[in-house]
Amino acid sequence: MARIQRKVAATAGRTTRQAAEPAAEVQRTRRKVPLKHVTRFTRMLATLTEAGLPVLRNLRILADQWPTGRFRDSIEGAAEMVEEGQPLSEALGQSPGVFDELYVNMVKAGEAGGVLDVVLERLAEFQEKSQELRQRTRGAMVYPMVIVVVAFAVIAALMLLVIPKFDELFQEMGLPLPGLTLGLIAVSQHVTLYWYIYIGMPILLTILFQMAYLRSYGFRRWNHAVHLRLPVIGGLVKLSQVSRFSTTFGTLVASGVPHLRAFDIVRGALSSEVFREAIEEVREEVREGEGIAASLEQTGCFDQITVSMVEVGEETGELDRMCLRVGAAFEDRYRRALDIALKLLEPIMLVLMAAVVGVIALALFLPLFELLKQFGQNG
Repeated sequence: MARIQRKVAATAGRTTRQAAEPAAEVQRTRRKVPLKHVTRFTRMLATLTEAGLPVLRNLRILADQWPTGRFRDSIEGAAEMVEEGQPLSEALGQSPGVFDELYVNMVKAGEAGGVLDVVLERLAEFQEKSQELRQRTRGAMVYPMVIVVVAFAVIAALMLLVIPKFDELFQEMGLPLPGLTLGLIAVSQHVTLYWYIYIGMPILLTILFQMAYLRSYGFRRWNHAVHLRLPVIGGLVKLSQVSRFSTTFGTLVASGVPHLRAFDIVRGALSSEVFREAIEEVREEVREGEGIAASLEQTGCFDQITVSMVEVGEETGELDRMCLRVGAAFEDRYRRALDIALKLLEPIMLVLMAAVVGVIALALFLPLFELLKQFGQNG
């Protein structure tokens, strides 16, 4: 009964926050500066700090490594605040579009524990892995997108340029046309007459989708829930979210960030609203005294392996190490699953494209085949 009451209270609090700021949850996770710049900055700052150089001097040195722009201004602004006596974490926190909550809180934990160099090293490794995984995912999507664009261009050229010429030819010759050819010509005529609809409708739907996605929490959550139920895609999404949660949470705990605060930060780092809700439920359960592993299991979003590893970490006092191991294992599984999905997707898309072009070619040449057949019989 107490567990149900806590869930009701957590749901009510979550609904209130969602009504107050419908688009803030999406915007909070987006960087206004490329991650590669922040990653390079963190690695260099960790190296200089480990060498024993003062923080202010490090910031002055690193500011000169970037051209004039938003990122350099952020570093110089942080240097000025440090020179005035402010901690590095507060100085970096003045640029939330560059240094997110995770970054600032890890630096704050490193300052509090006197291990800033160690924390920056962990943060650099975390960012490098995140950047590599992001680049791998984007790279995997390049080939399918190229195939889609090429297929669209080829079909559009056939509909607008080739098929009308064949239609004129068939009319001049007075050939009886099979149903497949008549249907293809009708489609071509419709596309030619209403081409603006075929171009404008996808653009309009995309704009409406983005507006609904950014402004409506309910639509966004429904969209993410659908993704999780899709074959192949659902597995990839779940692997990426569990990996991101485990790695981020483990890195924060290892850096000395309190558990409840770590859950808040991790929730903002996840991209799926389903998993973000789950983490909020876990946070409420842990705040009431429940174990982390048991709370994760109650959400239904985490498999038994993750729950068992977290449980072992709680029992042995090595929660950070266990979470990092889970994150590494799921990241490896995500990479393999992504490679397999891409290897299956490429031939499927090529076959579909070939089938569409083949049907169009067959519809165009069937009347010609019939004409040649008649010539053969007459001869």
